[in-house]
Amino acid sequence: MRVHLLGVGGIGMCALAGLLSARGFSVTGSEGAPPYPPSSTVLEKLGIHPRIGYRPEHIDELSPEAVVVGNAIRADNPEVRRAEAAGLPLRSLPSALAEWVLPGRRSLVVAGTHGKTTTAALLAHALENLGSEPTYLVGGLLRDRKLNFAWGNGPFAVLEGDEYDTAFFDRTPKFWHYHPYAAILTSVEYDHADIYPHYESLLAAFERFAGLVAAEGLFVFCADDPGAVRVAGRTPARRVSYGRDPESTYRLLKTRSLSEGTEVTYRGPGTTGTFFIPLWGEHNALNALAVWALLRELGFEDTRLREAFRRFPGVSRRQEVLYRGRVTVVDDFAHHPTAVRVTLSALREALKPRRILLCFEPRTNTSRRRLFQGAYAEVLAEADEVWLKKPPGLERIPSSERLDLEELARAVCGRGRGGLVVEEDPAEALAATAEEGDLILFMSSASFGNTYENLIRRLKDKGL
Repeated sequence: MRVHLLGVGGIGMCALAGLLSARGFSVTGSEGAPPYPPSSTVLEKLGIHPRIGYRPEHIDELSPEAVVVGNAIRADNPEVRRAEAAGLPLRSLPSALAEWVLPGRRSLVVAGTHGKTTTAALLAHALENLGSEPTYLVGGLLRDRKLNFAWGNGPFAVLEGDEYDTAFFDRTPKFWHYHPYAAILTSVEYDHADIYPHYESLLAAFERFAGLVAAEGLFVFCADDPGAVRVAGRTPARRVSYGRDPESTYRLLKTRSLSEGTEVTYRGPGTTGTFFIPLWGEHNALNALAVWALLRELGFEDTRLREAFRRFPGVSRRQEVLYRGRVTVVDDFAHHPTAVRVTLSALREALKPRRILLCFEPRTNTSRRRLFQGAYAEVLAEADEVWLKKPPGLERIPSSERLDLEELARAVCGRGRGGLVVEEDPAEALAATAEEGDLILFMSSASFGNTYENLIRRLKDKGL
């Protein structure tokens, strides 16, 4: 089948391209501008060279039998209009998965405000190491293979369950399409202010998702999170809880922070055990415990699970160490205030830096709004020096709703920390400030591009 993907440079869409190619489809794609890493890396490995710029003649030249429309594509897109005029069926990414990937497989969906990508990637990795040959699609590249998908012959499909809307012609959440046999729910905090007007509307989306989990399946949820507990009450599936809560089915008893990861001790049904994950922080210990609980309830043995977890390569841009010299450089995806706080805490505990120099870019639709103005001031001040990178498109947010970066910088300074707004590459300023023993930390939902290489080169020139 010939399938054309609009918005193929998105991280989910390039993974879909890989899955469909593995199934034997002929896959082409278009993108508004040249894709950048990590999506460009995936497309290069697949041998897919996107048409740049959306033009109706692409549809005529490529003659696809169906068109998959990314959720950033609008109804007036020239290729959408030509496809509709030609009578071609339009699919969204979730509906394409449901139609062409999921049939014959048990869908395991990881959902939640925080930790979806790491948790889903760990689940997929563990199933591979357990010999289950899963099919999977997650939102970040596994570091050992630089891919975020696999087409497997086993019974399970692992998906990252996104609550964002599906396509211009389908405003329902993506994760409603995935027919989950089992699910993990890490947390439910307010996010996606451009889609959900208030917390209750977001909760309602998660509650319907919980109701879609198969009655014979499993719903694994964090007992420490009030939103997750509320949502869990709506599922027909068997409920399995995890967390610090004493009543959890799988209770986190303690963690021990090590230079290469975290030792996790838990109590489960009829057992107390320990495992190691090459990730830092209690939040990642809880993410791992969720995966442990699901796999154990599916019948996998502790000894094999323990070895699979120890081998987890991690995910690109999630606590990814880019450089270790006399200064350490780490890149992370955190952008919600809760994620920023727990990541700063985890890295300070594990790496014990002299100072944390943080470059933070509020790039998502929610983080660019004033919604978290006060919360950001509080959590960013847990770093020692803060550079606030102005994100693209900030001026498109109405001024009354827009995050005020200058005000935020002043608030950080008012808490006794350094705070500065920057619009250009901050590499030179970061390198000039850095001293032996410091941690330089990047946080954004997008890559900082050449900044990493520029910074590391300057650090080496300084002998750091």
